[in-house]
Amino acid sequence: MKLLCFVLLSLLFTNNSVANESHQIKAVRTIIDAVNLKQPTLYVSVFAENVQIYLEHTLKVDGKKSLLTNRTEHFAKHPRAKSVIQHLVEIDNKVIMHDHVWLDRDNGNAQDIVEVYTFEDGLIVRVDVIQPSDLFAQPVP
Repeated sequence: MKLLCFVLLSLLFTNNSVANESHQIKAVRTIIDAVNLKQPTLYVSVFAENVQIYLEHTLKVDGKKSLLTNRTEHFAKHPRAKSVIQHLVEIDNKVIMHDHVWLDRDNGNAQDIVEVYTFEDGLIVRVDVIQPSDLFAQPVP
């Protein structure tokens, strides 16, 4: 009985803390949900039309339409990819996320990735990504 009470209280406090999260944190969680569900439309729903995504200071995606194409192709190429948030830090209009990513959820080790999301008017306008240079060199079954 004590265990059941503990579990119920834990769930209550966990759900309460999620309910109190900022819009920005919820937007980043939406991105991870979309990755795990392979839903490109859900993924882009939290981005501004003029979003820019940088990898190691190089512009990789310019605009929401390009992002939708990019994510659609990525999810098709990596249907077993998985992402799990490790840390989220919110400072002013930025959310910094550290996540673990597997290109194949059942094989291989997780890779560390860090993204810095910049928000304007409630939408993400810029993402700076730091990831291992060999992330996509891994074989995917």
